[in-house]
Amino acid sequence: MGKTQNTSAGPGPVIYCGPNLGSKGLLRYVIYKQELPEHLNSLFAKCPEIKELFIPVQELAKVQAEIKQPGTIFYRLYQVVQAFSQKGAI
Repeated sequence: MGKTQNTSAGPGPVIYCGPNLGSKGLLRYVIYKQELPEHLNSLFAKCPEIKELFIPVQELAKVQAEIKQPGTIFYRLYQVVQAFSQKGAI
């Protein structure tokens, strides 16, 4: 299986903190130690906000709090991805 470089979250392990997109092979709280799977590139093309929800593992608690707080960037990112998912756009 091909891999794609994780550029948005920087070096080191990252965790996906967005909504489950199980039909596309992307589940919340999965940790990626090296590179992101190549098949995710098609999701990033349809909804670039998905890629922004891959964060360094050590930031998870902070980002989880922000996802729940209206007005924060992570709240908006999560909402955008969730809306795309519910519309069946991804």
